[in-house]
Amino acid sequence: MTEEMHPQVAAVLKQAQRLQSLMDDQLTKMNTVSFTATDETETVEVTLNGHHWLTGVFIEDGLLRLGAETVEGRVNEALQKAATKASASIDADRERIDAAVAEITADSEEGA
Repeated sequence: MTEEMHPQVAAVLKQAQRLQSLMDDQLTKMNTVSFTATDETETVEVTLNGHHWLTGVFIEDGLLRLGAETVEGRVNEALQKAATKASASIDADRERIDAAVAEITADSEEGA
């Protein structure tokens, strides 16, 4: 005798799989995307990964001769620009995920 899954259980499992897929896709994106920016003079370039970790810094040859304060300001400027890009991406991801979760929730409520 074969036992069939109750339709409500099957529906919940389907919704859970959709949520898991959504989260897996987001994690893959966070592990592969990067955000690069420069200061206004384009003498410093920084790169943040999808987790907002600093993964690269380029300082143009000779810039250090201008002093630590100048270099610090330019690094901070580039970091701020990269962080702004990363934050905008995260905000867009949140909106996309919220919409998908709302759709999944609505689908599960319609099936109830």
